[in-house]
Amino acid sequence: MSIVLLPLSYIRWHCTTAWRDLWRLYTNLSWFIFNLFSIKLLATTLFSPWHRLNEKKAKGSAGFLGKVIINTITRFVGACIRIVVILTGLGVLILCAIFFAGVFALWIFVPFVALGCLYLGVHGLFTTFAS
Repeated sequence: MSIVLLPLSYIRWHCTTAWRDLWRLYTNLSWFIFNLFSIKLLATTLFSPWHRLNEKKAKGSAGFLGKVIINTITRFVGACIRIVVILTGLGVLILCAIFFAGVFALWIFVPFVALGCLYLGVHGLFTTFAS
């Protein structure tokens, strides 16, 4: 490839392929975070007992009442822990979305920053040798 075609190739890549790759990176990272925190699984099993801890069948009314209380407590503890994990996962997903929104917004200005750096470098080079 000729050095003359390099800027045109960069502009074509920057405006087409790079946007697709950035979007694919965002969707892959979001999918990973969603599955890392098991958000769907935890939401579907929200009121299941924590670690399947539950009382076995007991005889008598006192045993039945104790079983109901223990099972309710384990379900409540399980729901609280699952809610915390779900909210943490959703928070990380929101932070990821905010980060990538910033990346997408800044990506537009990358060629201008590159041109500015090139200008400052060439300008600094000539002013150093001129003095």
